[in-house]
Amino acid sequence: MLIQFLPDYSSWEDWNGQVLHYFGEQQFPYLPEEEWRTVARAITLNPIFDTFGVPSPYDFDDWRDWANVLTTTVNGIR
Repeated sequence: MLIQFLPDYSSWEDWNGQVLHYFGEQQFPYLPEEEWRTVARAITLNPIFDTFGVPSPYDFDDWRDWANVLTTTVNGIR
């Protein structure tokens, strides 16, 4: 698995939409930015992603910071 879209160059709506586009079979929610942690939590608990040790969204103040760590963790970039 590879996450090919970067949060640094996206609005929340675009990034959340990309999650749905690429991982639609996982049925992640599409929610407003104020509820980003709900989407992030769904990703964190998903069996496809939980094997990567994705960090809790509650450890972050900004969705982009969390999404960057998600991307780095899943893609194996250090």
